[in-house]
Amino acid sequence: MKKQNFLQSSLILIASAALAKVIGAIFRIPLANMLGGTGMGYFSSAYGIFMTVYAVSATGIPVAAAKLTAEKSALQNGSELKDVKCTALTVCAVTGLAFTLLMLMLAYPFCCFISRSPESVFAVAMIAPSVFFGCVTAAYRGYREGLRNMYPTAVSQVAEAVVKLVSGLACCAAVLKLTPVQLEQAAAVLGKIFPFKELSRLSAEELVMPLAAAAAISGVTFSTFAGMVCVMICEKASADPFKHAKGRFSSAISRQLAKIILPVAAGALISNLTSLIDLATITRSLEKAVQTAPGLFAEYTGSGIKAELLPNFFYGSFTGLAVTIFNLIPSFTNMFGKSAVPSIAGACAEGNADAVRNAVKNVVFTAAYISVPCGIGISAIAPDILRLLFPMRSTETEICGPSLRILGIGVIFLSVSSVLFAALQAVGRSDVPVKIMLWGVAVKLMGNILLVSVPELNVAGAAASTVLCYGVIMIAAIAYAEKYTGLKKTSVFSLLGKIVFCGILCGGTALIVNNLLTNVDDSRISVAVSVISGAIIYIISTHLTGVLNKTTLKMLIC
Repeated sequence: MKKQNFLQSSLILIASAALAKVIGAIFRIPLANMLGGTGMGYFSSAYGIFMTVYAVSATGIPVAAAKLTAEKSALQNGSELKDVKCTALTVCAVTGLAFTLLMLMLAYPFCCFISRSPESVFAVAMIAPSVFFGCVTAAYRGYREGLRNMYPTAVSQVAEAVVKLVSGLACCAAVLKLTPVQLEQAAAVLGKIFPFKELSRLSAEELVMPLAAAAAISGVTFSTFAGMVCVMICEKASADPFKHAKGRFSSAISRQLAKIILPVAAGALISNLTSLIDLATITRSLEKAVQTAPGLFAEYTGSGIKAELLPNFFYGSFTGLAVTIFNLIPSFTNMFGKSAVPSIAGACAEGNADAVRNAVKNVVFTAAYISVPCGIGISAIAPDILRLLFPMRSTETEICGPSLRILGIGVIFLSVSSVLFAALQAVGRSDVPVKIMLWGVAVKLMGNILLVSVPELNVAGAAASTVLCYGVIMIAAIAYAEKYTGLKKTSVFSLLGKIVFCGILCGGTALIVNNLLTNVDDSRISVAVSVISGAIIYIISTHLTGVLNKTTLKMLIC
């Protein structure tokens, strides 16, 4: 199969990622409507633990496999190319199994003493096998991405999203329909499997949400298994440039993989520490806030939510609603950085500094051009977006409105820094993102401790610390990119300044139009018209300011 260039690779991954994100939104949005703040608190606790373990075990694998595969392919070394594949699969299978078992063993202590949510243990146990499936899938994806064949990644991403949607929502709905008698029977069985006093005290009514969250998160396990099967099928069907070469496990290649994987995994772990910090600090800080100013939270306790359950309710609302929307755009733009890794790594191996600089400039421009209007637009009409997407959860949307306004700005910082991290990893400086993320994590931790416990801020404090965290990260990433890729930071900030100006025009237009349509009963119409109006102004303004021209369009092809 002919290798795909940057534009083709980007389009394939972006199309699949866009479809996967749409399906993922379809999953998370009705799920939040079904589970509410309480259920999403349990779901997010388990998912946060899973993502931390997955970051350590699997995140660096595609980058490492893609980089080594691209290098061996460029040198036309078929034997070593197959050794990379065989070694990567072996390392991934062993690593995935080890971390799955570790996650199962540490599930209850973590849920009790870190997240302070023992009810989440059901969900953690249900999602643990996903680590093994995800590691194996990552090895196959990285190998094919290194050969500039993005189809296995694209197809498996969509397959995972579809399976997660169908199985997760179906299982959750089935549990929510259980009768009190069935729940009592389930509690008796689970009391034997998980003989912990905290769980044994749960009544049938209190047990339904932890079980529903566990059922919903089982969709992740089913989806990762489906993704693994999918990439295996794609591997059999894909053209092999060196089909006669035989692969074997190589200690030398395993050390090369480890040299790339370990810093990337460390960086991914530190990156995921932001959500882990939320998991460990938001609930504790909110407990202090509720005790300090119970009057500010009286409207929630008066609506039937127990005071001791308020921290989990706020945490679930924040992570289930606001953070879900916040992550959509960066997850999408991250595909540009991922698809550029083989091109940057190949150019770096050939010593072509101009090609490296141009490739990095391409992804930064693309990420900024997309993320800036989206982030500012989210900030402009955050409450209306929440009400549109979560109509069944008025209390949760009221809690998350201020948080999402703040997080909208963070969309820009995270999107740009993510593609810069991919570029730094591609040029062999995987250690740099780790250092940068350490600074950001420190800011995040201090911000959460200081801000979330302020009753008037509560979860909005977590949003503010997130924005500060990624702001520091983006500035540092731009500085290091200049040092190691040749990308001039002055040109980056100049470009960002023009795009932000146009983004402000976009967000301002959306806000004005949205305010003019306040009397429209159907929020779908007002939000849609506001977004379209802002997009039109953005495209026009970027053209008039010279941001969008023939040169910048051609950047995607270079």
